[in-house]
Amino acid sequence: MKIAVQLDDNRNIVGTVTTNELGAELQVKLFKDKGWVLVDSDPAFSSAESYLWTIRESDNKLVHVSTGMTPDEEKTQADALLGKNVGVAIATANTADQKADNAIAGLALLGKQVAAQNTATDGGTK
Repeated sequence: MKIAVQLDDNRNIVGTVTTNELGAELQVKLFKDKGWVLVDSDPAFSSAESYLWTIRESDNKLVHVSTGMTPDEEKTQADALLGKNVGVAIATANTADQKADNAIAGLALLGKQVAAQNTATDGGTK
């Protein structure tokens, strides 16, 4: 569905027509010179919180002012960051596991050497 939004000189949304697509198209047609733009609606967009949104010039999409991204783009970025963090955590855990395995193997070798030394020095009588 299309909606009409009015932008001020700083690209802040100062007006919206979201009632129906025909009304939005008419608003833009009649008042395009007053900063009205026709855009695809976003389910997350609310006229009451229009101050949180703007229209990205490159593709005329509703985006959050704080990120310059649509909610879908923000989700994609968050998912990618989560995936990266999980990958780093797994790599760190694998490194820690390897270090623990190496420490255990080192202690086992030391134990064998001490046992062998004791056997050699007491003739194996203890």
